[in-house]
Amino acid sequence: MNTTLKKTCLTLLAALALTAAGCGRGRMDAASQTAASKQSVVEKPTKTYAMNVLVSTVPFFSDSRATWAAVGEAHGTVTKFGGPVDTDAQKQIQEIESLIAQGVNGLVVAPTDSAALAPVINKAADRGIPVVTYLNDVPGSKRIAYVTSQWEEASLRVGAAVLKKGDGPKKAIIVYAEPGNLEQQGRRRGFEQLKADYPGLEIVAVVADKFDAAIATEQIRPLIAKYPDLAYIFGCGSRSAVGAVAALKEAGFKPGQITVTAWDYDEDTLRLIENGWVAVSAAQNTSYMTQLAYSIIEAASNDYLYPKNHPFKEHNVRALPEKLVIPVELVTKVNAAAYYPR
Repeated sequence: MNTTLKKTCLTLLAALALTAAGCGRGRMDAASQTAASKQSVVEKPTKTYAMNVLVSTVPFFSDSRATWAAVGEAHGTVTKFGGPVDTDAQKQIQEIESLIAQGVNGLVVAPTDSAALAPVINKAADRGIPVVTYLNDVPGSKRIAYVTSQWEEASLRVGAAVLKKGDGPKKAIIVYAEPGNLEQQGRRRGFEQLKADYPGLEIVAVVADKFDAAIATEQIRPLIAKYPDLAYIFGCGSRSAVGAVAALKEAGFKPGQITVTAWDYDEDTLRLIENGWVAVSAAQNTSYMTQLAYSIIEAASNDYLYPKNHPFKEHNVRALPEKLVIPVELVTKVNAAAYYPR
């Protein structure tokens, strides 16, 4: 091999070595970039969203609690569920104050008392925490939306399921939670509006049970004695019908002698439906409503609630309806089995 040829071969080998080294560096750089990218994703702060509800320990909220946890897990976020065990507004305010101090990224609140909760909801909003009210609203506050079910409309549907046109005089009692709860007041109004279509209906008493079956029993017991010709007991809360039936059993009544209506689908309410003590109940779609509330605060927290191609926010145009009303389903003996937990 002559000298020229040797030089040419050595030059080619050197070039190949440099190319291979360059390719190796490229692969290493790409791998390093991928690793860095993955690391940055891992290190991105996890969002925390909280749901705080009134009387959080009642069976009614089991679906909301389970759905809240499931949605958080599916979206890779931390979810917290809590609320006072009773209707004490100050306790709920204290819990929400604590959540604000913890720096949660979004709040869904089912308020005990609408007026009392307004300042703390406004405080959260002022700190940049999006708030959605759930079931019960806080009008005039800085919450971005309100997710609820039907109120008056649902009561009218429940009434229509048990009342008959042309009936003679019939006495009725309404059992609701308490004043200050707009949701409960709305359901009460719906039952009171039944007189327009059923002029023989007379509402002889309205009592408050604070979402407590024992209190409902205490309130109803003397009314059963006072009105021996009582025909209906309309329940507005998840424990109203349970308390009403307990009072009826104490007084020696049989299933169906007085028509009782309920709200929601606690297990003991479902058993009363199947046993003939309760005629019908209004079931809220709480799982879907919880998903809807979560989706709103997540969109607001991640800055995609408002469309990017329109200046809605700058012109005070809403990105979604202020109030989202989800229809109820009526539960009777026919479909009660579907509402029992798995």
